[in-house]
Amino acid sequence: MKAKKYLAPAILFVMFIIYTSVVKLADVQAIGPLGSSVGLASINGFFAHIFQYNDLFYKLTKIIALFSFMYIGAFALLGLIQLIKNKSLKKVDPAIYGMGAAYIITILFYVLFEVIVINYRPVLDEGELEASFPSSHTMLAVAVFGSAIVYAIYRIKKGALRSCVVIASAVFASMMALGRMISGVHWFTDIVGGVLLGCAITSLYLAFVQTLPAKEE
Repeated sequence: MKAKKYLAPAILFVMFIIYTSVVKLADVQAIGPLGSSVGLASINGFFAHIFQYNDLFYKLTKIIALFSFMYIGAFALLGLIQLIKNKSLKKVDPAIYGMGAAYIITILFYVLFEVIVINYRPVLDEGELEASFPSSHTMLAVAVFGSAIVYAIYRIKKGALRSCVVIASAVFASMMALGRMISGVHWFTDIVGGVLLGCAITSLYLAFVQTLPAKEE
């Protein structure tokens, strides 16, 4: 029964692999800066024409990224408090360990796509091409804020704190995806890829939490 809970994340990861292959191989045209090639060029070119570089939204997404790191720090602190209070690694909520694993997976994917370049950004970074797929900011936001929503729903007692975490996390994740799109620093397919991969990581964390005994913090 527990294995079935991992079916959804497995499907999402497979979907991401297929999607990435399509982005890499289909409708490839040299529409990027310095003549760089871009997959699904017709779709990406259409959205790039609408959403050109916007410094305000670019800076907004940087601020949201800071909030994601604050979330990471907050959950790390929660785990540390539990460790100090209970004086045992075994008594730290397994959901905290699972969240740490989700963060590590996110970092590994970030490193992977810095090495394996699918598309370069539609804008230069200090005159240089920069890897763009998937949008790392979007992936990070969806994974971090998504896992926070899962933790809040399954491990925090019903009340104002739980509601605040869920609502704020959903807003931050949505704002990041929309902000990166409007800022013009990514192709449309980069944003979609970031959302899809972030959702896959969140789904994996959800499956793990659902296998744990019910517990309220």
